[in-house]
Amino acid sequence: MKKKVLGVLLGIMMFSTCIFTACGKDTAAGTPEGSRPASESAGAAGENTQAGGETAQEYGGNDISEHKELVMYVIGDEPVIADEVEAALNEKLEEKLNCTLDISYIALSDYSQKYSLLLASGENIDIIYTSTWAFYYEEATKGAFMEITDDLLGKYMPQTTQGQDSMAFEQAKINGKCYMIPKNSPYVNNAMPVLIRGDLREKYGMDKIDSVEKLEEYFTAVAEKEEGIYPYAAAGDAVEMSMNLFQSRNNLVPMSVGSGKYFGYFYKGENPTADDVVWQYGTDEYLEYCKLVKSWADKGFWSKNAVSNTTSPLDAFQNGTSAALFWNLDTCESAKNVVDSEHPEWKAELVNVTPGVVHVKGVYTGDGFAIPAVSENTERALMVLDVLKFDKECYDICRYGIEGSTYNATSDTTYTLGADQANYAVGNAPVSWGLKNDALERILGEAGTTQSAIRQELMGDAISEVTSGFIFDDSSVKSELAAMNEACSQYVPLLELGLVEDVEGTLAELNSKCETAGLEKIREEFIAQFTAYLEGLEK
Repeated sequence: MKKKVLGVLLGIMMFSTCIFTACGKDTAAGTPEGSRPASESAGAAGENTQAGGETAQEYGGNDISEHKELVMYVIGDEPVIADEVEAALNEKLEEKLNCTLDISYIALSDYSQKYSLLLASGENIDIIYTSTWAFYYEEATKGAFMEITDDLLGKYMPQTTQGQDSMAFEQAKINGKCYMIPKNSPYVNNAMPVLIRGDLREKYGMDKIDSVEKLEEYFTAVAEKEEGIYPYAAAGDAVEMSMNLFQSRNNLVPMSVGSGKYFGYFYKGENPTADDVVWQYGTDEYLEYCKLVKSWADKGFWSKNAVSNTTSPLDAFQNGTSAALFWNLDTCESAKNVVDSEHPEWKAELVNVTPGVVHVKGVYTGDGFAIPAVSENTERALMVLDVLKFDKECYDICRYGIEGSTYNATSDTTYTLGADQANYAVGNAPVSWGLKNDALERILGEAGTTQSAIRQELMGDAISEVTSGFIFDDSSVKSELAAMNEACSQYVPLLELGLVEDVEGTLAELNSKCETAGLEKIREEFIAQFTAYLEGLEK
């Protein structure tokens, strides 16, 4: 597999952004409302697949007799057996679409610096991962992505046209135009478990951990009694922890994407009005959260150098230097699979420390793919995404790896882990993030297990909410937002890791900096647009 060289870009000045929302890899259980099962939609292109391994010559009535080699970039750490999975996938794509994919990975630790530089480099790229948390809005408004029109969808993506919830494309629109093929599963804003060491929980005589208070008790025991293990190996901005313990615990629903990420509302059982919109960092709830993590930092629950820590919390948990992992459900499940394989004695457990919160379906655009404007193979790229999302054979390869190696199919809808599963993020592979389709998902193991129960608790009761289709247009406040982003990037990581002497004073300083940057102007524009959005829904 040919690998792209990004080193030439490293000499360019790199930048960072303050990201409040996390890598949304969690989706609601069940087929999205308005979509058709893959078995029904597959007929739109099923006639193109030839028997006996022969190569198809058309797809959806389009001539594909000319062989194409496409370049695809995804965000995420490259699996150990990436080459083997790519080869298996290309065997199917040769047969179904007369093309191959050259897949490259942008590591999670690098994407914030390299993603935009890669798109600006001029390198030919045919398909690239994008998301509300990974520069979709920013790059689309710069012209980096091709517009996805209804005509293109109908002509080159017949299965997506039939099987994708139309709301997904509405949510992807920016100024009335769509630049993304979203996943076919809505993101659930607050489905955030914690992964812990069950052996340590038992060692300290603790029962089920099902509250923040019990989690703190567990952390205290680890901090006091274990050598070489942090209760939580925080790194960077600890946004996953804040999503779990601040947003989820308080039923805070973030609103909009990109530049609108700073605003939200506290869910109270009914749709919000404009009066319910809050500036997240100005709430009493956020102050209390910052005080909580300050007390935890003072107890040594994570390193004093956490902001500059380059080891991800995921790696730290898997290598045994951390006793807990905050992340989204898919990532925690994938990490548990790895630990169960390599260290079964740790008895890794998924726990929900915020029971009783309302889980809210958000946007489909938490994961997806775009066609870069520089692509030389746009038509075939759209066909590839159509097949990867709705063809069962291709979907299984992307999502679960090699059957009989990384996973074992026990039915059309269930699987067990294979002997080689540690070498592929089974059920959460980076190449599959933007493809997730509830209609084709497999369930790990059998219903009724603890892991299955936690998933059902976090995902099964998720409700739809009215703000999911709202996208903030920041064109009139770009300079103010840039200044506010700079202030947030300076203060928020320190506050959310408790690494400040005076929580109230530091938070007040953050809010003062944001006010100076133009917070009130941004807030007024946000409220005005949200009001217009709500009025539009009533028509």
